[in-house]
Amino acid sequence: MPITSGLSFYLSEAVSTAPQSLTYGFEVLSVDDLSVVGIDTSNQRVSLVKDSDFTLNLDTKTVTCTSSSWGLLTKISQLSDSGAKIRIYRTTSVVPAIDFKSGAVLSEGDLDTAYKQGLFAAQEMAEDAAATSAGVQAVTENMLETGAVTATKIGANAVTESRILNSAVTNAKIADNAVNAAKIQNGTVGSDELAANCVTSAKIGANQVTSAQIADNSIGYTEISNASASAVKAAVETEAASSPITPDVLRYSPFSPRCYGSISYDGNTPTIASGSFNVTSVTEPSANVRAITFATALDSTDYVVIATRVVGTNIESNAVMVSNKSVSGFNLFVGTPGDETGSSLDFVVFGSTLS
Repeated sequence: MPITSGLSFYLSEAVSTAPQSLTYGFEVLSVDDLSVVGIDTSNQRVSLVKDSDFTLNLDTKTVTCTSSSWGLLTKISQLSDSGAKIRIYRTTSVVPAIDFKSGAVLSEGDLDTAYKQGLFAAQEMAEDAAATSAGVQAVTENMLETGAVTATKIGANAVTESRILNSAVTNAKIADNAVNAAKIQNGTVGSDELAANCVTSAKIGANQVTSAQIADNSIGYTEISNASASAVKAAVETEAASSPITPDVLRYSPFSPRCYGSISYDGNTPTIASGSFNVTSVTEPSANVRAITFATALDSTDYVVIATRVVGTNIESNAVMVSNKSVSGFNLFVGTPGDETGSSLDFVVFGSTLS
């Protein structure tokens, strides 16, 4: 991109190749009349600040970047394309610089200043020194009174992203409830943006957590409430799709036994029949008593044991009594007659193993 210049402005080559020091070549009446901006091909611009972004030598008419390259300045990096240039231009004040008095001595300096002020202003107008494409002299920062640019002076959509400095929009600049769902881009709120424990039940809409949001194997027994008898009964009878009876639900259903089995009662050392559930051992504290121990303890002694005696070849009394109930097991007591070949005790336990 070529260098261009006039009587009131200088436009550099692209910042990627522009030298650190730029010589602008025109005269100014005051240091406040000189402006330096970065400007890109779409006419977006950023104002550079003297002694922060550049230094100025009026004698040599040189502007020097405070960084090793113009493109490394933070403000220049905000422009939208790599074709940005540095524009140095003059905006001479139109407020009279000299006030002539009747009878006063006319000095050469005052006459030169008064003449140059009018000449410079005319040159800037003709050349559009600030490149506003408006045919009028640019309004520089020094010409604006404090508080002069109010909201009503800013056109709709005039403040674009390139006009906002990095980190300029702080929490204090965001009105309450201003950031709504429409202002949040899809996928931008990740786990790092969520405070610990901030997603509570009240923040989750009805029917928002579907099977797609639940990771495999993430729901354990502790996350599932025990099914009541009425709930399980209703789901079974209606076959409701919203209340499926899965093996895990049945496992802890009130209808599901916590323990069942068959143990020998034939005069020999008692044994546990194959297929028994939640029975870890059986002992014989006395001739007519068998002690059953649970593999998994129950949560209380409020369980129910249903037991009967299966006789061998003779028809005998089947009366079986339950005693010594604890969370770890119970005893079965059988009255006379005693042991018999082929005899056994069958039992089932209803209760809960959930604490």
